[in-house]
Amino acid sequence: MFARRDVSLGALCGAFAKLTRQPMLAFFAFLYAPLVAVLGIQYLSGLSGPLSPEGDRVVIGDFLAFQTGAVILADGRGSHLYDLRFQREMQSRLVGKVSPEWQPYVNPPLLAIALRPLAGMGTIDAFRFYGAAMACAGLLGAAALVGIVPHLARTSLDAASVFLLSLSFHPLARTLFGGQNAVLTWALLSGVAWAFARRKQVTAGILFGLLTYKPQYLPLPGLLLAYVGAWPALAVASAVGLLHYALGAAFVGPGWPLGMLAAMRQYRPMEWAGSLESHFSLLPFFDYAVGGAAGRLLASAAIAAVIAALWRCAPRARPGSVEFSLLWSLVIVAEMLASPHLQYYDFGVLVLPVVVGLERILACGRTPGLLLSMLLAIAYVGYPWLYEAAPRVGFQPLTLCTLAIYAWLCRVAREPAPSIGRSPC
Repeated sequence: MFARRDVSLGALCGAFAKLTRQPMLAFFAFLYAPLVAVLGIQYLSGLSGPLSPEGDRVVIGDFLAFQTGAVILADGRGSHLYDLRFQREMQSRLVGKVSPEWQPYVNPPLLAIALRPLAGMGTIDAFRFYGAAMACAGLLGAAALVGIVPHLARTSLDAASVFLLSLSFHPLARTLFGGQNAVLTWALLSGVAWAFARRKQVTAGILFGLLTYKPQYLPLPGLLLAYVGAWPALAVASAVGLLHYALGAAFVGPGWPLGMLAAMRQYRPMEWAGSLESHFSLLPFFDYAVGGAAGRLLASAAIAAVIAALWRCAPRARPGSVEFSLLWSLVIVAEMLASPHLQYYDFGVLVLPVVVGLERILACGRTPGLLLSMLLAIAYVGYPWLYEAAPRVGFQPLTLCTLAIYAWLCRVAREPAPSIGRSPC
């Protein structure tokens, strides 16, 4: 009987191994990605308004907040951009009623400035245009990702599989068509890695500077660039950041950073009350799972442990070296875990670190094991069920997935590096 079970288990493992390798992987990618694209396009074309037919929920995601900011600027009322009461009135005007849900604009002004030309198009037409822009960003991000993993994208079929599977991963696909901006963040982070791999520090600086639209991704990556001596990239990024500030000062007023922080403090309790379980960085995770002072203490300890692991396991790397993409990926995951705000759809950003980790394994002359393949396949297919399980299990499972990815990357970084010896740990 045990022999029969062993044979059955071996056959099952063998079948799964075939499914996660070529040509079956490409077959899945070429079948799944077009299906996701068709569903997304159908969703965009079928919308008749920013609210559901019942009028009880927003169906265009965070774009309603972005459009609100853009319309405020287009109306010449930039000084009220971070006035939440004024935003609520403007948003009610956009949707034609006082919605039970509302999406405040608490981002830096760059996104509202960029979308300002769409203010006169009508919310749904602007939403479709925005979706097309995010699709372009996603295509560029996927191309950049393929460009930094030569072992993983060794053949044209492999490259196409990486490209399609990345873009069709649920949280990235959702932000392509759902009105969020995580796919843009992912594309910029992937673009920075691509630019450094080709020793284009000016390009890397421009892309990193554009991340000032999403400032929670700046601190640790910025410190990394200083640590490795990427001064040209940092100088260009600083210039882009100053330009962002100057544009904000022109449209909103010179004190816009303080106004934004005040709006964030005002909105934070409302967001925490309504969507705390959907966040997956460490602070909201422990606020939701434990709460109170104990939760904050545990979150602080966990963040300190993440930073300590980064310091211990990060490989020595110079901008443009074969190890820099791995170091960049480690820092991104550490930043995500330490961020005070990270919604479930931001999980798609982790495509970059995971793909880079697989590249590092192949570059070291090894192949991903069956267990790793199984876990990645489960996370890829099971993502919607994972994040939606939070109310039932009392914590956000995506946080544990992110910690597992971080621990795996730390382990990968400690393996002997190809051609440059061992990492510091």
